[in-house]
Parts: sequence; C-alpha cells; structure tokens
Amino acid sequence: MAEAVARITGKEVGSAEGAVAAVHCARCLRSDYEKYDYIGYGNCSAANIAFAGPTDCQCGCVGFGECAHACPFDAIAMVHHFPVVDADLCVGCGICVETCPKDLFSLVPRNARVVVRCSSRADAKETHEICSSGCLHCMSCVRACPAEAVLLEDERIRIDHERCIAFGPSCGEACVAACFTAHVIQPFGGHPLLKSQEEMSEREALAL
Repeated sequence: MAEAVARITGKEVGSAEGAVAAVHCARCLRSDYEKYDYIGYGNCSAANIAFAGPTDCQCGCVGFGECAHACPFDAIAMVHHFPVVDADLCVGCGICVETCPKDLFSLVPRNARVVVRCSSRADAKETHEICSSGCLHCMSCVRACPAEAVLLEDERIRIDHERCIAFGPSCGEACVAACFTAHVIQPFGGHPLLKSQEEMSEREALAL
C-alpha cells in the first residue's frame, strides 16, 4: 500500500534522500498544559477555534490526533496526547502538514542533521512561564551556526537543511550546544519518546 501511494505522489519509500515529517513542538510529556476543560468535538481544528485550543501554549500541539487520523500510512502515533512520527512508515506525503491547524509539521530530508522542536512565537517571558522546553528566541543558535543555516523567520527558528547538510558535521552541531533550553534544537535521530531511558541523552531526559 505504501509503495503504491508513494508512486502516485512521487515519493520514495525508505529513501535516504527522501522526505519525512517532523513535529515542531516540545510539549511531549507535559501533564500540566491544559488551560481549560474542553467540551466539544474531539478534533484539533474544532478545538483550535476555541481560544486556540485547551493547551496553554497558543502555538503548541492541541493533542486530539487529527494528524494521526489523517495519515494513510499509520506513521503517526499519539503518545500521551502528542504525535510521534515513525520515520520507517512515513513516506513524506505531506498530508499531516496540510492537516495540522497549528502548522506544527514540516517535511525535512531524511538525512537532516538537526530539527527544531518548537513553533512558539511568544516572547521569552511568556514561553518560560508555560513551557520549560520552549524556544526563548535568544538567537544563540543563529549566532552559533557557522553555515548560517539557522534562521529566525516569521518569529520562529527554522533550519535551512540544504545549507546545514552541505556544511557537514564538522560544526559539531553548534546550534544544539548553543541552545539554552534542552529540546528546542536537537539532533534529528528520532523523537525521544520513541527511545528507551538507556538511549536518551541527558538533554533529552531533562526535556521530558
């Protein structure tokens, strides 16, 4: 099934040069993120209409799994009301990108080196008050990147993956080391929620 749809959409299944979906949010296992009790249709788009959803971060994941329901390959699993992409099942069709009302998904190269796990546009004070893993927009990662591949666009930190990959690993993932908040920028080797406690780095464990 995956191969058939991949042929129709022009995507390669399992290709190292292909694309895979990434979630740009750091809420993960937070359990204190609800700002009100939502009563209504259990759908992210519907909940988002009511004051941007029941979560305290206006830019964060609503958590009702509309992306997971839309994925034709079952490549997105909801873990603690948070979407986790299985890169082995994802063919980069982009349906989740179009589905998410918060614009939290993007397609990144399978050989991407780093990924940004936050989409907040809020200032540092507001972000720090609600999320210990949120981006403070301090620009340290931007200044640290020797490839000029880390950018602030539309009030969000973005990665120019073409520049990042072309520069290569000699930077030692300077953007990750420069980030003051664990989990905002991290190596793109799979989401921490898919790892065992033994496999997690210290920074990933702190973020959870």
